[in-house]
Amino acid sequence: MKKIRILLTTTVLSFICANAVAIGMRSTFDVKKSIDQTIVYLEKAVAAFDKNNGDKAVINLLMEAKQVQKSISSSDGQLSMIKSKATHKLGQARSSFNDGDVKAGGEAMKEALAGFKHLKEKYNAVR
Repeated sequence: MKKIRILLTTTVLSFICANAVAIGMRSTFDVKKSIDQTIVYLEKAVAAFDKNNGDKAVINLLMEAKQVQKSISSSDGQLSMIKSKATHKLGQARSSFNDGDVKAGGEAMKEALAGFKHLKEKYNAVR
């Protein structure tokens, strides 16, 4: 009876550990995907800004980037700091465009893009 209990406990713990690893890997994949999507939206916004496609198109792309970046998370303090700074610049860009300050919005948007690219480099180096 004791052997059966040990075998059952070992099986249950193995199953839990295997699921924890699988969830962790999926989480890393999801974070990388969110970083990539944020960068894509910001690159599209910069391209729209450079082509003078209108503030509304740029603002919509910035809002999409803002939504996607919300799912980027890390327990690493340095990565969190980089994300926080890039997110702040993204918010500044959107506010500037909404206030009609296109020049400041464009600069902040490009800084946000550079910040998220830096985050991607650091995240890939850690993971």
